[in-house]
Amino acid sequence: MNLSRTQKIILGIFSIVPFLMVPYIIYEVFHFVMHTVSISQQGDPDPADIIAGVLSFIGPVILCSLISLMLLIFYIIHAVMNKTITTAERVIWVLVFIFVGSLTFPVYWLMRVWNEGK
Repeated sequence: MNLSRTQKIILGIFSIVPFLMVPYIIYEVFHFVMHTVSISQQGDPDPADIIAGVLSFIGPVILCSLISLMLLIFYIIHAVMNKTITTAERVIWVLVFIFVGSLTFPVYWLMRVWNEGK
């Protein structure tokens, strides 16, 4: 599978997006919990505040999940179609993608997409 330099860069950016979004999601959850605790000390929190707080981290979680799923599908297809690696290595990459997940996307991108043919 031949990708242009621009496509490789865009794929690399998407490969690190989950790593950038996880700290933001953790911050939003922590902020929501602390805000809800501070409001509940004064009385029952407004349902609109709770819904807004939940949506502040559910949206990024869904986006991160969709990006990870699309990358998983792309990298499995790329690994299977990559003729520069042995069959055993293809199987290992697919198993690593399935069991380890998005932690391996930047590693595969660096080793097999960015340095393709080297």
